[in-house]
Amino acid sequence: MLRVDDRLIHGQVAVVWSRYLGVNRIVVVNDEVVKNEMQIMSLKMAVPEGIKPFFVTVDKAISLLNNPKSQQLKIFVIVDKPLDALKIVQKVDGIPLVNLGNYGRVNGEKMNEKRQLGKNIFVKKDEEQILQDLLKAGVKINIQPVPTDQNLNLKDVL
Repeated sequence: MLRVDDRLIHGQVAVVWSRYLGVNRIVVVNDEVVKNEMQIMSLKMAVPEGIKPFFVTVDKAISLLNNPKSQQLKIFVIVDKPLDALKIVQKVDGIPLVNLGNYGRVNGEKMNEKRQLGKNIFVKKDEEQILQDLLKAGVKINIQPVPTDQNLNLKDVL
């Protein structure tokens, strides 16, 4: 699963989703985070024992996910913006699901310029277009903060 979550690794991701999916790898894909050792150390502290975290650029993630060895692993990919999800979906076959978990509330932008698509999903016009492009790529996209929440299909709310 590929998740869009602007908080990257936190309780919902580290504990709830990783257990629900039974993953053994969490790959955080972010071109800025890979340059920030302090942030990487902080995010690693949230990862449960038994799960190996990786922090990579978008290009490195595409290469990693296209490596045949990755098919044998249970990988949970996390990005913090829809554009990075689109870049990955366009270059990696077989992504079964893009999950929109939390997006659009933490970066200090004006909320009145955003449209709420789900409980924790707020997007600007240009981001709506990116989500439309993700749907056109043929990947299933849902809005579901945690597995016990209602599973909304993006195309029904966009």
